[in-house]
Amino acid sequence: MIRGIDIKFKKHKMGEEVYLKKRQVLNFIYELKNEGLRLPRIEVKIGEPKNCNVLGIAILKENKIYISDSAFISGENFLRHTVYHELLHAIYGCEHDKKCHLMNAYQPRIVFGKDKLVSIFKKYYNKYNK
Repeated sequence: MIRGIDIKFKKHKMGEEVYLKKRQVLNFIYELKNEGLRLPRIEVKIGEPKNCNVLGIAILKENKIYISDSAFISGENFLRHTVYHELLHAIYGCEHDKKCHLMNAYQPRIVFGKDKLVSIFKKYYNKYNK
């Protein structure tokens, strides 16, 4: 249940394809840790939402993210954007922000590259880790 909405997520059984997708997501988390950010352990699941069309789901402030298969089809920065967005929900309980490229409720057609996305993530990290 996320903010009163019951979102059912069909998790895929672990297999080679799911493992590779999960590994990609974990690599983005380690990318942030390699920048010196101290992040909690994040539970990552790969699958498909059953009753809505989203790229990812986060359980607010519970360190759990669910990434849908559709987040993997548009390239590395598209997936990175999705993962970082869900991490901010899951770790800090951040709400959507129309003015922020990363925290807008809708994925932009053109996403920023790694350096810019890391920079935006760091701003949120610094805000919540004073």
